[in-house]
Amino acid sequence: MEKIPVLIADDHYIVRLGLKILINSFDDFYVVGEAENGQEVLDQIEKTNYVILDLEMPSVSGIETLEILRDKHPEKRVVILTNSMDIPTLLKAKKLKPHGFLFKDSMHDEIKICLQQIKLGNLYEGRNCRAFFERHRSEIEETEHLMRNLAELTKTEIRVLSKISENLSTAEIAEDLFNSPKTIDNHRTNIAKKLDISGYNNLQALAIKYTSLIKKLVKNEG
Repeated sequence: MEKIPVLIADDHYIVRLGLKILINSFDDFYVVGEAENGQEVLDQIEKTNYVILDLEMPSVSGIETLEILRDKHPEKRVVILTNSMDIPTLLKAKKLKPHGFLFKDSMHDEIKICLQQIKLGNLYEGRNCRAFFERHRSEIEETEHLMRNLAELTKTEIRVLSKISENLSTAEIAEDLFNSPKTIDNHRTNIAKKLDISGYNNLQALAIKYTSLIKKLVKNEG
């Protein structure tokens, strides 16, 4: 039986070493290359159609890498590997439809069956992933609803919401963004309407709760 080459990407050497030893012990797969970040994955992508991809890597992240692969190399079969419990990050990864999805705490038990299922043309979601998504179903639904609504905000509204997440007052936000307090209040009203939220305090609480997600939006907007 001819073995299938696999490219593994993780910024931690110990994780890569463990995966390499494990996968090289399989009858039908072997590690053809290693990467510490997404750019190194893209540089080596012609080596194989099978990629094991960590979500949290420096330079080019796993999410960014998966987006590029979906756009330019849709034939690549990607297994997401992560320790992240950040729901917005996990939802964004799932939306990109990887062929496999595993938490690192179960990778040694499930990576073989995951690769074999993908080889057969199936999708594979690890048991710990399924349990996590089931356990956090209500929070996931809330986050999905919020992410859809956040997509309706303008760049300026996102910046204002980011300042709200820092627990700044209207006057402080106005000073930071070189606007009048009245303009900031108008933005608050529009943001609350788009996010389906009533009340100053409720908007403040939601912004603080989802600070990480909002900051990522600001970063993406440049």
